[in-house]
Amino acid sequence: MTIAVSTYKKLYALLEDVTPLEYDCGLLCGSICCHGGQDLGIYLFPGEERLFTGDEDWLVWEVHKVSEYDFPPSWEGTVDFVACTEFCPRDKRPLQCRFFPLTAHLGQDGLLYIILDSLELPYECPLITEKMELRSDFVQRVHEAWRILLTDAKIRDLVLWDSRTRERNPDFTPEIVLVGDQIPL
Repeated sequence: MTIAVSTYKKLYALLEDVTPLEYDCGLLCGSICCHGGQDLGIYLFPGEERLFTGDEDWLVWEVHKVSEYDFPPSWEGTVDFVACTEFCPRDKRPLQCRFFPLTAHLGQDGLLYIILDSLELPYECPLITEKMELRSDFVQRVHEAWRILLTDAKIRDLVLWDSRTRERNPDFTPEIVLVGDQIPL
């Protein structure tokens, strides 16, 4: 079952007025993750594309076959990939942008961990490289949003897939920001 549009709207509202720091973190790096461009884009969660018209002049859309990218075997069909062509309207930012620099990790113990994202990026994010302390309300709301997203089997499969992929890397040590609840796997 795909997350309802009304639920996505609630998640957007939940994360609307919180940011990782008390000030604009883009001042630290020139807002590198908000510029878009080559190699800077994100995948939308299943159903999240319904919050967009597809005609936004600040987004470039690509439709990727999941079989050609690193998605769980349970995923079929296509997934939407978007990249900004300019600064986006803050109230329209996709969830992945609102979460950054955090992501969900499901441990072998079934616990939901909110961790600093360990993706290889084409830039350095000072929030990650310097392990800066993030606002607690931001962390709590990201956790709350992930708890809701993980009720969707497809999203849960993706987080499990990404979590196991991270754990297979012998150099992976999670930078845990919050230890959450037990999530039924």
